[in-house]
Amino acid sequence: MGWQYENSVLPGISVGNVPVGKMKKEFVRNFLEVMTDKLVNDGLQLNYQTVDGEKTLVIYPVRVVEGNPIELVHLDTETSADFLVHLGKTNYRLVNGWQVLRSYLCPQRIVLPGISVDVAQLSTTLVENLAQYETQPISASIRLKSKDLSAYEITPSRRGFVYNLSNLVKQITDSWSRLESTRLAVNLQETAPTVVESDVEMIVPRLSEELVSKISLVYADPKILSDRTWYLNEEKIRGWLEVQKTSEGKVVFGLNKDKVENYLKDVIATLVDIEPINAQFRMEGERVVEFQGSRPGMKLSLGATYEAINKIMWDRTLHDSSESKAVALVTEKTESSIKTGDVNSLGIKEVLGVGVSDYSNSPTNRIKNIANAVKKLNGILVKPGEEFSTLKYTRPFTYEGGYLPELVIKGDEIKPEIGGGLCQIATTLFRMSMNSAMKITNRRNHALVVNHYNDPVNGNPGTDATVYDPAPDFKFLNDTNNYILIQTEMDRKRQELIFTIWGASDGRKGSYTHPIVHKWYPFGEAKTVETDTLKPGEKKCQNAFYGADASFVYTRVMPDGKEEKITYASHYRPLPRICMQGKQPEAVASSTPATGDLPLVSEPVATE
Repeated sequence: MGWQYENSVLPGISVGNVPVGKMKKEFVRNFLEVMTDKLVNDGLQLNYQTVDGEKTLVIYPVRVVEGNPIELVHLDTETSADFLVHLGKTNYRLVNGWQVLRSYLCPQRIVLPGISVDVAQLSTTLVENLAQYETQPISASIRLKSKDLSAYEITPSRRGFVYNLSNLVKQITDSWSRLESTRLAVNLQETAPTVVESDVEMIVPRLSEELVSKISLVYADPKILSDRTWYLNEEKIRGWLEVQKTSEGKVVFGLNKDKVENYLKDVIATLVDIEPINAQFRMEGERVVEFQGSRPGMKLSLGATYEAINKIMWDRTLHDSSESKAVALVTEKTESSIKTGDVNSLGIKEVLGVGVSDYSNSPTNRIKNIANAVKKLNGILVKPGEEFSTLKYTRPFTYEGGYLPELVIKGDEIKPEIGGGLCQIATTLFRMSMNSAMKITNRRNHALVVNHYNDPVNGNPGTDATVYDPAPDFKFLNDTNNYILIQTEMDRKRQELIFTIWGASDGRKGSYTHPIVHKWYPFGEAKTVETDTLKPGEKKCQNAFYGADASFVYTRVMPDGKEEKITYASHYRPLPRICMQGKQPEAVASSTPATGDLPLVSEPVATE
């Protein structure tokens, strides 16, 4: 008799009130699929209380998210069918008569395994439908009325009424495991606020200037291989301040989560979040006309970054300290599927170094000239042992060459010339070359301190380079054994130039210190110069410039470990405010001899 049940459910077995005894495995699996379809069609019936009385909601256990169906509740029919066929048998293949007889005499009502509930999606669905009937508790907090920390008010707490959903997953699992339609009951539950007025009163004495001092948010930007920094100033912190409780029950000052995350999303995430990019490479002749280095995707983690920021406030409260002021943004990385080294035969596969400069607040013609040069330089290949020349690749400086008139430094004058603004290019190339550990063969600093070329970290002059046809030129030597590729980008949103050298690393490392100003020179009294170039009485003035002596150290660590240090010392002369005024008709004719282009030369000095 036992052999008849080798692949069948033993007699006398029911799932809840549904008999399944004697069913063969294939039949019971099909039966469970039919029953599952019925449970899905019946939906989850939810009876809930509101201020207007009891209401009923039916939730169908399939939720569509962005066009994709997601099962809120799932019954694994294969697992459940196996379970039923094995039930009551000590050996699946050898079923004896005693097992069958016992099953007849002692019928069983069992519950099925293999029920899974998507708790996150179920919770989202319930919240969407029930939130309108809930009153969330409100914690007491503090509101600062002014910069004076003694001027504050305590905002009152309020008890809430929310639905208790903690037992719903068990109720759903229990009903489906018995193949019964789900009937759920949820009740409003009075909920106390986390923080009450007495908690706030207890912590008010900890209010201090140190508590609300600024917090810096730092991001190691992989695109430019440099840090970016944002600041949460005192005003923001005051506006976001609230009283919180830790998991240990300690009362602390923290920052409102919604306000901080909105700031992170609106201000920072737009500059951090990037999609992964696959590599592309195409050459025409000796120039790379289509290139995209592979780049991993990056996404700012709002929740984790908020927690890191908020922890600083907790630490300041608990330890009366403002030492913790910097937070590293928390990000999530996604790799690209096609790497740079997979798409070219020149060995170009990774970033060797990046240079950045700021061209913000530039006039229109200057921006157009910079954009023209950026386009000309993009895709340049530099052979092993070849010297790169800025002028070679950006000429001709004519209208036909794509350039417009813009201001350049000429002696004591700043006057328009075709191609003005190209020193922004040279400065960015200089920084790119140093960060890539290239050998600098020709660099000259500007005659004047120009804000566009100041160091992007400390704002001091010193890391600039000037070009002017036919000289000076900015040059560097590719002293690696591999091709290098120059990629130029003009980020109009950030108003930055970002130049990158791609190649194959031989192990060298390049870096430079942020410049130090050893001495500032006053610009002296303003002066007026008469000229025939303006109409009589017409006046045009240029700003005054402080002079400075500055220096920084460029360090190359070569593949053999040998370290080379070069000190670049730069002198910038002071220039008073100079006004050019058209000669009056009765004025005696006179002229001022041209002084020529006077950017002062600062040759590198080798040091140990």
